Amino acid sequence: MILPSRLSATTLGDLLGRLYRQRTTGTLELSDLWAPPGAVSSRHKIHLASGLVSGVESSLPAPPLGELLRREGFLGEPALRALLRRLGDGDPRPSGEILVAERLADPSTVEAALRVQLRMKLDALFELEDAAIAFHTARPMKIAARRIHPLEPRDFLVGRPRLRDLVPASEVRYRRAPARAQRFYPGAPKAEEETRREPPRASSSRFCHPIPEAKRRALAKLGLSEAASENEVRRAFRKLAIELHPDRHVTAPAATRDRNAARFAEVSAAYHVLVA
Repeated sequence: MILPSRLSATTLGDLLGRLYRQRTTGTLELSDLWAPPGAVSSRHKIHLASGLVSGVESSLPAPPLGELLRREGFLGEPALRALLRRLGDGDPRPSGEILVAERLADPSTVEAALRVQLRMKLDALFELEDAAIAFHTARPMKIAARRIHPLEPRDFLVGRPRLRDLVPASEVRYRRAPARAQRFYPGAPKAEEETRREPPRASSSRFCHPIPEAKRRALAKLGLSEAASENEVRRAFRKLAIELHPDRHVTAPAATRDRNAARFAEVSAAYHVLVA
């Protein structure tokens, strides 16, 4: 498999799609090309396990796990201070492991928050305009793979920008409907003339997208229309969070808990795309 050397020649969605279809395990590395003079070029790493995103290492800003849990009301101030005190004392464990080991947060809640954090890190990489591309066929991060389940294709492929979507509306060619087969016998009617598909209505956006795809997907996750206000987004998220929160399904079967945790992570990620 041959990958392009520059991100500007393709899209991150196309790269991840090709690696997913090949069920590739390794690390996709993106290196910034426009670093200031004298500065070290930033490198962003996407770790994959059998084509699924299992971890992201990036210098781009993302909310810390403790702050993410506190913001959504799943971690109180005393628990957050205890976590920060542990980290300040040099505890080498990741924040998620500290929260679970010290019983400061529920394990399923921590896992859901880690998936949200991973989605946010990956979303930030989709904003890169250009970077040098390199791929290393090696094992992904064992720690990340052990802490959380890898992201599913719907998390990093569905609705993402692709190179085929970046064609200006003025350059789109519309197919003609095929003519019906003509009957070859005396007196048979002639085949109907080819009909042209009606082109879509013009959009104010250059690429025929009235709103960004990320926001459109996020609104759909919350069951809202494109005209929803910020207050409606907050109300919809609170309602879904109450229904899907892991604490409400402690006695449910493991499959149901996993399904609710995954859905809770999707809803939280969608909320942060729209409001955070």
